[in-house]
Amino acid sequence: MGKRNIVVTLECFVKKEGKYLMLHRNKNKRIMPDIWMAPGGHREFNEGLFECARREIREETSLKIKNLKIKAVGNAFLKDLDQGFFFHFVFADWAGGEVIENHKDGELVWVTPEEMKKLPNLLAEIHEIIPYIFLDDNSVISYKAVYEKGNKMTEFELENPK
Repeated sequence: MGKRNIVVTLECFVKKEGKYLMLHRNKNKRIMPDIWMAPGGHREFNEGLFECARREIREETSLKIKNLKIKAVGNAFLKDLDQGFFFHFVFADWAGGEVIENHKDGELVWVTPEEMKKLPNLLAEIHEIIPYIFLDDNSVISYKAVYEKGNKMTEFELENPK
């Protein structure tokens, strides 16, 4: 086995008045261009998970968040980039601030879970886990996914569905 190329990341679903903030990634992004996903990013060396979520949301949106909780963990392998991602999906409540967009990252929009399901080019794995991540409980799911190229997911396995 060769050297593993793994990036540790997170997406943070920020809730405000029944809607969640989603990012339509810029078409010029190297990884997952033109895809809808929750804002987030890479964890820095020795950075705590919630510390990372607060930093990424502040950097990408200027918002403050509270009541953080983990709803999903897993990994995804992007064959075309020969890169693996170990990630967490974190949920948080809006605690203050107004969204300030950085157009090099993409467009930020508040949507309901029902609207999220209908977003064109929504990250494929989010389609699979929506029934689990919006449950109002403390459950955490785990899954793995494989992408051929871009948002074309060819394998998906949910490890602990309800």
